[in-house]
This record gives sequence, C-alpha cells and structure tokens, in this order.
Amino acid sequence: MTMKPPKAGTFLLAPALTALRPVILSPIALSMLAPGAHAAGLALRDGDATSTANAYVGGVSRAGDAATVSLNPAGLSLLPSSEFYGNVFYIDPTARFSGRNRGADGRPTPGSTGGGNIDPSGSGGSFGAWKVTDRLAIGLGVTVPYGVRMNYPTDWVGRYQSLVTHVSDYDLTLAASYRLTPKLSIGLGPRMDFLTGRFTRALNLASVNLASVNLASGPIPGNSVADISGNGFAFGYVAGMLYMPDSRTRIGVAYHSRMGIALSGRTQLAAAPVLAQIPFVRAAFAEAGGHVSGQITLPDSVDFGVTRAVTDRLSVSLQGEWTHWSLLSELNFTTDHPGGASTSFAVNWRDTWFGGIAGTYRLTPAVTLRGGFSYDQSASADAATRITQAPDSDRYTLAGGVEYTPLPRLSLELSYAHLFTPAAPIDATSAPEAGTLTGTYHDSANVVALGSHLRF
Repeated sequence: MTMKPPKAGTFLLAPALTALRPVILSPIALSMLAPGAHAAGLALRDGDATSTANAYVGGVSRAGDAATVSLNPAGLSLLPSSEFYGNVFYIDPTARFSGRNRGADGRPTPGSTGGGNIDPSGSGGSFGAWKVTDRLAIGLGVTVPYGVRMNYPTDWVGRYQSLVTHVSDYDLTLAASYRLTPKLSIGLGPRMDFLTGRFTRALNLASVNLASVNLASGPIPGNSVADISGNGFAFGYVAGMLYMPDSRTRIGVAYHSRMGIALSGRTQLAAAPVLAQIPFVRAAFAEAGGHVSGQITLPDSVDFGVTRAVTDRLSVSLQGEWTHWSLLSELNFTTDHPGGASTSFAVNWRDTWFGGIAGTYRLTPAVTLRGGFSYDQSASADAATRITQAPDSDRYTLAGGVEYTPLPRLSLELSYAHLFTPAAPIDATSAPEAGTLTGTYHDSANVVALGSHLRF
C-alpha cells in the first residue's frame, strides 16, 4: 500500500464522515437500550437474594423483608421490625452468535462469529426499613435495575453493527408505607435514576471517498472505530397497595412510573492504524467527533400477585407483570457538530408480560427453602427488531435457595437461578453501511446471590 498526498478537491473524507454522522450516532441510542442477559428489554431483575431464589416471583405480595421498599412499598408497614438487607450477585451470561453479515452489495463481511460475547459481572442491592410506629414505616433501596457488558471480537462479522456495549444503571428509592386498616396498607415514594453507557463499533468506510489514498493493494487493515459514551439522570416514583382478606393471604399491586432521561454524550472517532498515520485523516476523524444529546424513556410497569400460606410451613406466590416497552418506538438525538442534524432511530419494541409461581417452605425454625419458575417475554417481537447490542429472547427461569437464621436477628441467604432461552434469530441492520446480520443467538445465564438480613 502506498499513500499519496491529498490533491485539491479530491480528498472527501471529512465531509463523507460528516454525512455518515447519523450512522455513527445510532449506537448511542442502542447502547442506552442494551439489556441485561437475563430479563426482557433493559431489565436486570436481581435486586435481592429472596427474589432470585423465587425466580423473581412474589415480591409484590410477600412483604417479608426490606426489599419491599423497591418491589411494593406498601409492605414496609407490615414488617415486624426495622431491618437492613444487603445483597451481592454474580451474573454469568452467554450470548453466542452463529451466522453471517452481508454488506449493501450482497457480499459477506469477512471475520469470525465470535465467542461468548458477553462478560460475567457483579451487582448488588441494599435496602433499609425503619418502623416509625405500628402503622407507619419508611424505607430506602439502592438497586442496579439495568446493565450489560457486551464485548465482541474486533474481527467479528457484525463489527459494523457493534463491538462493545457497557451500560450501568443505578436506582435510589425512598418510600413510606401506612397501614390504613388491619387489612389494607399503602405505600408511595420517589425514585432517582442515573444511567450511563459506552458503545463502540467499527466504521465501514467503503462508501467514503478516499481518492487521495492509493488502496490498490486491498482493504484497509484494522478497524476505524466510533466510541460513544453518555449518561443521564431522571426522577420517577413507585406506589403500591397490599390487601389481606384473611390472616393467610396477601394480595399486592405495585406501579413503577416511567422516567424520561435527558442523555448527554460524546462521540470520538479513531482511524485504523494505517489511516491514522496520515495527518489530514487524523484531523478529519477528530473533526467528526463531538457532543450529542437525546432523550430516552424508561417504561412504566404494573405488578400484581398473591401470596398464600397454605400451611404453617408452606406458602405459595403467584405474580404477573406488564411492562410498557412500546414507549421506545423511536429515539431522537441531536449533535452540536456544525453540519449535524437531528437523527431519529426506530426501536420498535413491544409491551411485555412476565409471570410465574414460587414456593417457600420452613424446614426448621432456622432453615427456610425457596424455589420458583417464571417466564419473561422478549421485548423484540421478531428477528427484524432484534439488535446485536440486545440479543433479547424469551426467558424461562428455574431457581432455588436456602435461608439460614443462626440468630434471631440475623439471617443469611444463598440463591441460584438458571435462565433458559430458545434460539433467537436476527435479521437486522443498524444502518445501510453496517450491512445486514443474519443468524441466531443462543443465550443463557447463571446467577448466584448472597444476602444478609440484620433486624433491629
């Protein structure tokens, strides 16, 4: 490969990159939508070890620990004492792809299909509940409701769709609960949410005019990469109700509001090593970067369920949930680049349903066993709406756990959940320059949770 100096009127890399800016911007929209490996849409359901052991079923109606501040705040006033509840999680997901990517000209993109593609990660959740009176209680919850760590190989066939997607979300919930009557409790409180993400993808420069560079020896080796990071902050609220028709039955309903997050981010472009040696190429890539801003709405959801004490030792929970994912029909972003413009991206997710059954059995006064099974519907309706940053699929969760109480005011929990998913086909593109990715994802996840209750 030889490189020639630019000739007047022939070097069009800078304006071409500016023209491609809407394509470069699209990843920030998708990076903010990247979900965890074990829940529909954006959601990570692991907030407390009890919920993990019960396959995420029963939290809206059990009112058994301080995690109810986030699950259904009405349960706070039913707790027998004040409590601190801490949890840590190890999440080991997989998202293996098999298939190919074809460019706009129909030619296959060379490269590998990748390995596991998604990294193991840790998470946590902490909750506190304080009994003010027999009827009034307040609580605080800190959770990580959304997150993902996707890392594709740099030579992956879908590298023009995505390479790295790192998303983390942190939620702080404050709530109060009041027991109106012996049978009815209510709860309400604000939520504060901070969302941050980073996304990288390789740039397909085949459509960019490089007339000033002699590439007769073949394609440019290495990747030119767009690196986008962004974050945002929002407020919402959670409200709930618990009704007890008798001493053995609790019926719960909870509503988590939608939250509109104003996103602020920045795009940085890095040329492939060969191109980066050319000063005017480096300048063109630097000039094409800049600040972007946008808006994303995290959906509202409604949970409803019942917990019934079948015997003095055995209780059973049923739960359903509806999530308003169709709010994310499209996202709009703008840039402060002199030649930039507003850009709109279709998401086309659908509303989803979750449901399951769980059981709790008190084996001895010190040992309690838990288990559950649940189904979580995918927000991606079909192969055309599935994206590489979020190879979402329907999920089936089978879980179990044990709680040990060595002291009256101290309990320890160990929980495990395995998530099964059917094959998830994909036939989609993030932009014409990225080509069309066709194939199948095979997803699964293992979750281990440790929890500790301290009552006072």
